[in-house]
Amino acid sequence: MVRTVTRQVSIPQSKAEGSAGIFEAIQALIESESPQTLKRIGEKLKAINNPPQISSSEEQLATLLGGRKYSAEEKKELQYLNLINSYQRRRQLLSDTVSSSEIAKILGCGSRQTPLDRVKNHTLLAVRDNGQWRYPLWQLDPEGADGVVEGLPSVLKVLQVSNLAKVSWLRSPNPIFEGATPMEVLHQGDVERVVKEAHGVGITQ
Repeated sequence: MVRTVTRQVSIPQSKAEGSAGIFEAIQALIESESPQTLKRIGEKLKAINNPPQISSSEEQLATLLGGRKYSAEEKKELQYLNLINSYQRRRQLLSDTVSSSEIAKILGCGSRQTPLDRVKNHTLLAVRDNGQWRYPLWQLDPEGADGVVEGLPSVLKVLQVSNLAKVSWLRSPNPIFEGATPMEVLHQGDVERVVKEAHGVGITQ
């Protein structure tokens, strides 16, 4: 059942063209995200529209560190774009995933709890999304130990970041690997090289 919600919004003519993109982005989020996620997005949008007061000393420090001073409108625009991009990136990262029951069937596990135990032991990777665990299919390899790509557990154990950040790092081109992703390097058999680089992920220099 589809429920249509309409609300009249008054938009100045000078802002009409620029507002079109905002409505399109929000519509895409409404169509693709769960009610829980939409609630979180709404709360973040409210926070963007009602930012906390910043002292003049904090403003001066931010200007020195950032190299330039952003207007209130520029800050709001950057925050909004970052929010939209973050959720789009999350959807992209979790697009090739399966549920606990599906991964249990693939791996021949006795129950859905077994894959979750492996996640806790860093021998399998999953991300909590809208109350359910999602398991990336690209980590699987029928010829690998315990059904995953050789060396992946060793990498997962040293990555000191969130599970979603692990997914992003493993699947992102890395200049250290000549533009290849860490997963591609693992497939090439160079486990030690990936583990060495993973040690430094999440560490503030």
